Amino acid sequence: MSKKADDLGHQPAPILENEQERLQDLESLGIVKEDIRKDQRFSSLPRLASYLTSCPQAWINIIDKDTQHCKIDYGQNSVLSYMSREIPRGLTACQHVVNNNCEPLVIEDCTVDERTKLVAEASGGGFPRFYAGSPIVSKNGFILGTFCVMDEEPRSISHEQLEGLRLLADQFVELLDTRQVEAPSVNNDDKLAVNGDYYSSASILFADFVGFTQKTEEIQPGELLEILSSYFNGFDQIMERFGLKKVKTIGDAYMAIGGVPDKNSDHAVQVCKAAQEMIKYVNGMGVQQEALGKDSWKLRVGINTGPVIAGNTGDNFDIWGDAVNVAARLESSGEEGKIQISDKTKQFLSENAKVTFREKVHLKNKGEMDTFFLEKI
Repeated sequence: MSKKADDLGHQPAPILENEQERLQDLESLGIVKEDIRKDQRFSSLPRLASYLTSCPQAWINIIDKDTQHCKIDYGQNSVLSYMSREIPRGLTACQHVVNNNCEPLVIEDCTVDERTKLVAEASGGGFPRFYAGSPIVSKNGFILGTFCVMDEEPRSISHEQLEGLRLLADQFVELLDTRQVEAPSVNNDDKLAVNGDYYSSASILFADFVGFTQKTEEIQPGELLEILSSYFNGFDQIMERFGLKKVKTIGDAYMAIGGVPDKNSDHAVQVCKAAQEMIKYVNGMGVQQEALGKDSWKLRVGINTGPVIAGNTGDNFDIWGDAVNVAARLESSGEEGKIQISDKTKQFLSENAKVTFREKVHLKNKGEMDTFFLEKI
């Protein structure tokens, strides 16, 4: 595959606006020029990916400005392995992972997919039919390349196998960090330091009280704050019980996250269980309020799963990313006393979980999405 992509009538994947920053991050790691094939920290990872997914080939690819560099591969003969160490970026399937919003990419048949079919035809059978790649994302949130598996036949891959590939990509980044010498911290009193790490998968919970604005008009400020504090204190205990991390409160809104910093947790399940406990807690408190002749409070919850940046702004912990925005939209478009979850969160739940499909919901600035109301987990 020595031709240029343009010669085939093939359109390479669009280059993102932050490409220059991505390349700078890649250069700072020095991974493009480093030979890691015999490094015991990395050498067995592609074989493990092959076993996990039942795909005959697995690659760890790093992508710079023009070239895809295969750092380690498994399942190819020695000649093909040598030939594939450097491939023009525009002729690869992995290029499409770089602009896939930090999400894994699955192409079940590369010969019919619009992104790859022209290159597959021109390769004379040298291009894989099946491709699945998980982005390798640096601690700074830039995609360095892909951890991918391939097959000569069209096929599919399970959610669990794709999650396993993501975990291996995360492990590769963790191991890359062991090569780095920690740079001295810089203390600049004139600027607020922002320190964050990228997490490829986490579950974000947003909750707020329905009709809170009206309550602020009807209840004295002191009593309002006392009631709100009692709810938030109860929520804090629920988060602690399920191993989750409170992010912050904003007015009557409560934010929490699972999978940070514990990447090995079953975060989607735990966040959903915590949400159910929050609803029960608020309903129980509501019974007490009604017994005292006061109005009960009702909670609305939204949950989404996806990649985030999590860290500190000064002394305050916070999270950023599109997955966070989606969780907020799920909460605001939800219904009183219900937990609205995204399709991505649903994929992490067992078949025993009971959910009700909600017709496509239009989320502000996100378009239409499939969402579900969680009934039981």
